[in-house]
Amino acid sequence: MEVKSEVQSDGQSGNRKNEIYNLLSENLDQLIKAYRSLLEIVRKEKDILVAAKIDELNENNKAKDAILVRVRSLENSRMKCARDLALATNTDVDQPRLLELASKLDEAKGDRLRNLHSVLDLLIKRVSEVNKQNEELVNSALKNITGAMSAIRDTLQAKPTYAKQGAMLPQKSDAAGNLVRKEV
Repeated sequence: MEVKSEVQSDGQSGNRKNEIYNLLSENLDQLIKAYRSLLEIVRKEKDILVAAKIDELNENNKAKDAILVRVRSLENSRMKCARDLALATNTDVDQPRLLELASKLDEAKGDRLRNLHSVLDLLIKRVSEVNKQNEELVNSALKNITGAMSAIRDTLQAKPTYAKQGAMLPQKSDAAGNLVRKEV
C-alpha cells in the first residue's frame, strides 16, 4: 500500500509539474508575441521621429503604453509560474531562472524552455537597441530645438544703441522683441 501511495503522489506531482510547465510555456509564448509587437512599435516610432509626425507619434506612444502594460502583466504571471515550477522541481524559488528550470525538466521540455528563453532574450535586446536609437534621435532633436530657440531669443534681446555723442543709451525693457528700431 505504501508503494501505491508513493506512486500516486509522484504521479500527482508530475501532473502538477506538467500543468505548471504548460502555463509557463503558454505565458512565454504570449510574452514573445507582446515583445514582437513592442519591437514593431519602437521601429515605427523611429520612422515617425525621423519624419517628425507629432500626431502619429502620440498614437504610437499610446499603443506602446498599452503593450508595456500587457508585458508587465505577463511578466508578473511568468514570475509566478517560474516560482511554482521551481518549487515543483526543487530549484531556487527566490530567483528562478528559465535555463536552470530547463535543466531540471525532461529533454523536450527543457529544450523548449531554452528556445523560448533565447527568443525572448533576443527580442528584448532588439527592443532596447531600437529604443536607445530613438532616445538619441529625440535628444538630438531637442538639442536642435533648444539651439534654435536660443538663437531666436538672442535675436530678440535688446541691443545697445549709441547716442549722437557716442555714449550708450539706456535700454528700455519694452525694447526687447523689436527687430528694427526706427530712431534717428
